[in-house]
Amino acid sequence: MTLDTPVNCTSSEHSGHLCELESRQEWDVIGQITSNPTVVCENCGNRANCAAHVCMPADLPVPSSVRIV
Repeated sequence: MTLDTPVNCTSSEHSGHLCELESRQEWDVIGQITSNPTVVCENCGNRANCAAHVCMPADLPVPSSVRIV
């Protein structure tokens, strides 16, 4: 799957996904759920704080400069 291959989301929670929030221009909500992204949507490339806010979540890689203790 690439970002060039859009997929229709079938989740009952789709109304809370970033792509839908963007289409409704809910910028305040978007700011809250993208402040510390840990996942990326494999469909559109949006990054969110948790998987519940994207259609096809995948973990973001931890940058090598970040040390996990």
